Amino acid sequence: MTSTLHRILGLTCALTFSVLPGCQKAETAAQAKPLEVHYVEVQPEDVVIYTDFVGTVDGVENADIRARVAGYLEEVHFQEGQRVKKGDLLFTIDPVLSQAELRRAEGDLAMARAAEGKAKIDVDRLTPLVATNAVSKQELDHAVSAQQSAQAQIVAAQGVVATARASLDFTKVRSPIDGVIGVRQVSIGTLVGQGEPTLLTTVSRLDVVRVRFPISERLYLKHATRLSRLIDGSGTRGGKNLDLILADGSTYPDRGWLELIDRAVSTSTGSILLEARFPNEKGILRPGQFARVRAATERVKGAQGVPQRAVLERQSMSEVFVVGEGNKVDRRAVVPGERVGQFWLIEKGLAPGDKVLVDGIQKVQPGMVVSPVAASFGPISPALPGTVPDVAADAPAPDAGAPSGSAPSSGAASDKAAPGTAPAKAAPGAPKTAPAPTKSPTPAPASSSGAH
Repeated sequence: MTSTLHRILGLTCALTFSVLPGCQKAETAAQAKPLEVHYVEVQPEDVVIYTDFVGTVDGVENADIRARVAGYLEEVHFQEGQRVKKGDLLFTIDPVLSQAELRRAEGDLAMARAAEGKAKIDVDRLTPLVATNAVSKQELDHAVSAQQSAQAQIVAAQGVVATARASLDFTKVRSPIDGVIGVRQVSIGTLVGQGEPTLLTTVSRLDVVRVRFPISERLYLKHATRLSRLIDGSGTRGGKNLDLILADGSTYPDRGWLELIDRAVSTSTGSILLEARFPNEKGILRPGQFARVRAATERVKGAQGVPQRAVLERQSMSEVFVVGEGNKVDRRAVVPGERVGQFWLIEKGLAPGDKVLVDGIQKVQPGMVVSPVAASFGPISPALPGTVPDVAADAPAPDAGAPSGSAPSSGAASDKAAPGTAPAKAAPGAPKTAPAPTKSPTPAPASSSGAH
C-alpha cells in the first residue's frame, strides 16, 4: 500500500514539472504580441453643418366654422375629414325664427313706405297753397319734415330687412375656403348660436402647410443679412432649401422654403419665430404635427473630425489616444467643437495624418506598443460647393438641404452632444462599453430646437 502511494506521488510531480515550462512559454508569447487596435487617420475635409429646429405643422389657412344665428341644428351635409370647396353647404340650422324676423322686417318697411307716400302727398298739396297764402308756411314745413322722416324710416327698415335676410342665409352654413374639413363639434338637434357663435367644425387649407419654429437670437444675428434678403424679395425667396424630419425619423419627400420672420424677438424666451412652408399635395402633413426643420447653416473648410467614441472626457478636458512612431501610443489633449452626426470636429490638438484610436482605448497606456489596424468611417459630411458659404463669410446662407450620409448639429450651436445617437456594433478587440466603427455613418437627429 505504501509503495503504491509513493508511485502515485512521483507520477504527479513528474507531470507538474513537465507542464509548467509550457505554460510559462505560452504566457511569455502572449505578453510579447502587441494589442490589436483600430484607428482613423485625420484628414481635413469640407463639412456642411446642418441644424434642426423643432416646429409645429399648421394649415396655411384655418377657418373656424361657427353658427352666426340661433336655432336648432337640422342637417349635416358633409363627411368628416373630406375635402370641401369654397361655398359647399356644410350645415342647415332651423330657419323658422329667421324667416319670422324677415317677414316682420318686410312689414315694417312697407309701413315706412306708406308713411312716406302720405307725407309726399301732403307736401305736394300744400306747396301751391302756400304760394297763394291759403295756408301758412309753417304747415308746409311740418309736411316736408314728415316726408323726410318717412324717407329715413324707409332706409332704416331696408337695413333691418337686409339683416334679416342675411340671418336667414346664415341658416345655411357654407365653407369659406377650399380645404379639408375636420370633425363636427355638435350633433343634430343641438341648439347653436344662442348667446355666442357656436363652433361647429374647422376647415384647413392643406395643399401647402406652414411650419413655425423659433431660433435663438444669437443664431438669428449670425444669419440676419441672408435671411432678410430671402424675405424682402431681393434674394432667392421661395428657393426650396429646407428639409422636414417627421416624428418617425423619416424625411418628408418635398423640400420647403422660408416664408417669413417675425417682427420681434421674444423677451421671455430670447428667440425669434420663423415660418417655413412645404408642399402637401398628398395630404401627408396635418395640423398639430411636430416636426424638425433641417437647414444647412454653415460650411467649415478643412475641418478635422474624429468619431465621438475616440474622445475621452476627463473632468473639464478632452483627450484622445494617438498612434505615433514605432506604433507607440501617445495621449493628446484636444478641444472639440461642433458635433456632426457621430463625429466631433476637433478645433485644436490634432494635425493632418494623426492616427487616432477608435477602439481598445480602455486597454492602452501612453508608451504602449500596439498593432494598429485602419478603420473606415466614410466622410463626415459630403461637401456641397457653392451652396453654403464659408464660416468666415458675412452672411452664411441656409441654402443646402441635408444630403444622404450627412448629419445635423443641434439647434444651439454650442451644444456638444445630442441624444438619440444609435450605437454601432462592437469591433473585435474593442471593450463592450465602446461602440465600434461602421463603414457608413448614420445621421443622428438632433433633439434641441435652436431656441435655447
